[in-house]
Amino acid sequence: MIPELVSEEQLMNAVSLNTMGMNALQLFAPALAGFLVDAMGFQAVYYLMAAMYVMAVIFFSFLPHSKPSANRQMKAFDSIAKGLRYIKGNTNVLYILLLTMVMVLLSMPYNNLMPIFADDVLKVGATGMGILMSVSGIGAMIGSVLLASFPNRRRGVMLAASGIIVGIALAAFAFSKSWPLSLALIALVGLGQTGRMTLSFTLVQNYVDDEYMGRVMSVFMMQFGFTSFSTFLAGLLAQGVGVQWSLGSFAVALAVISALALVFVPRVRALN
Repeated sequence: MIPELVSEEQLMNAVSLNTMGMNALQLFAPALAGFLVDAMGFQAVYYLMAAMYVMAVIFFSFLPHSKPSANRQMKAFDSIAKGLRYIKGNTNVLYILLLTMVMVLLSMPYNNLMPIFADDVLKVGATGMGILMSVSGIGAMIGSVLLASFPNRRRGVMLAASGIIVGIALAAFAFSKSWPLSLALIALVGLGQTGRMTLSFTLVQNYVDDEYMGRVMSVFMMQFGFTSFSTFLAGLLAQGVGVQWSLGSFAVALAVISALALVFVPRVRALN
């Protein structure tokens, strides 16, 4: 919906501000939820969450109608097949989707492994984990502000650079036992993750024709469903070699693949 509300020149700025809103919640909501759980219990917090979903539905009802689709009526499977053929034939979109898929699969498992790092590696407990997540949110908000102010140039380079930043920061975090260093590294992870999220959304929506926007965005969002599979693999690896080597190996692979894409794939560098 964002491309319908702003001009093409403002797209990355708008997506950045939208991401900043989500990052602000990542910063403040976990702490607020913790206080509410202690004060009112889990049940009351879940009722509050349900009430906020109802509020969201009400607010959405005030939005203007989306412009009608240009698609002709066709069978569902024919429409899916046509969308996949479009992705295969649009090299820019294909490269964006592939690179983003790899970045998400290799970077997202750290969220699920974080409790182990908080308890067993850094030994800071639940409070320390909350601080880690909040500091990651601070880094993400800084990244959102920076991206919102950047011009619409060299976004492919920035996307690959985001993967390199996340990979290096996560690899160092995996083996860090210093609390201050871990906080600094997790802030870099948040900054890089915001770059990956904002730039990939912007590039996809910039390069896709309106007729195929819904189908391509559906394929784009499938990557988040696959994170459960990558987390499963990371968990298996952690059982065999330990959580530090598991996260570290995923992170190194992310940094290397992002660097290779930046150096050896001109199409990625040409994305604007």
